[in-house]
Amino acid sequence: MNKETFQFEIITPCFCGGAEPNKQAEIRAPSIRGQLRWWFRTLGGFQSLANRGMNVREQEQLIFGSTAGGGGRAGRLIVRVSGLRPSADLVDDVAMNAKPGSERGFLLFPLRAEKVGTPQERRRDRGVFNKSAVAGTTFSLHLLWRGEAAAWEDIRALVSVFGHLGALGFRSRRAMGALAFRSVAPPVAIVLERFRTPGVVMVRQLTAQGPSDAISVLARWLRSWRSHGRTGNNAGERAMPGYAYAKRDHDMAASGAPGAAFRPALGLPILSKYGEWNETFDEGKARRNPRYKGEGRFASPVLLRPHRDAQGKWHALVVFVDAHQWPAAKRVYLNGHERNVSLDLYEAMKNDERLKDFLA
Repeated sequence: MNKETFQFEIITPCFCGGAEPNKQAEIRAPSIRGQLRWWFRTLGGFQSLANRGMNVREQEQLIFGSTAGGGGRAGRLIVRVSGLRPSADLVDDVAMNAKPGSERGFLLFPLRAEKVGTPQERRRDRGVFNKSAVAGTTFSLHLLWRGEAAAWEDIRALVSVFGHLGALGFRSRRAMGALAFRSVAPPVAIVLERFRTPGVVMVRQLTAQGPSDAISVLARWLRSWRSHGRTGNNAGERAMPGYAYAKRDHDMAASGAPGAAFRPALGLPILSKYGEWNETFDEGKARRNPRYKGEGRFASPVLLRPHRDAQGKWHALVVFVDAHQWPAAKRVYLNGHERNVSLDLYEAMKNDERLKDFLA
């Protein structure tokens, strides 16, 4: 049996709803366990166990347990959290300095509140830790490993990947809920070597001076690729690297013209003035509801991560997760009409010359 306690700091605003998301924020052990499981699957499991003939599914059942089939199987990894009280700090876009048009507003647009009476009566319905992205909130993660001692270093490597590249809560793929170790942890390039398919994750970086700056840097970078081309005469927008891709998607939605779409590969659904892009379409629902356009979600394979290293230096990480990129031959639905999806935009983002290697 092995056990260890890891100290973490929340370094960007973290929206973790818990049981009552409209009343308080809380971080629970199942949330972290889910994150560990996600990274484990993404990276193809541990190489050491693969060398013993165990596939990813078998490894996952051993480590995290399983309820599939006729009987359950308890996992060997126990996760607990301590040192963090729920936060009753409820916020909206105004409280988070994320008004429409701002950099934070671009990343936190789902947080926009509906006006109710005076500005003082605006609805605040999302709990948050570390609202300012300056003073961090800390907590302890306790791990108990009841499996073979030989696999303990693999488990520690999984925690390191989570601490370096992971995040928690609402908008965690968009720079929120980022974490940092309170003590020295192995570099991510080293711990990735313990996994079977580390190459499915590409980590690039932009320069940042602090947590708030990292959020702004990442927002500007993403917006330069997703700008939708509403103002074709705007020279600044036309100069952005993603303008041609976004404008084609925008025009396609406006006119219904055929062709391959680009932005769905970066996450769905997409709601716009001219159309709705969704992952699936149900003919039966469409017959019953003339306003039905589609449904379904596709999580973005592009993760934005503010990162603070052991020396206190800040990085604005862009993590491309090829393991979760848009599947080959899978279609998307624009206002209920089937379209192909191209990965050209995703690949162009990966090759952006502004991004520098982080793992080198």
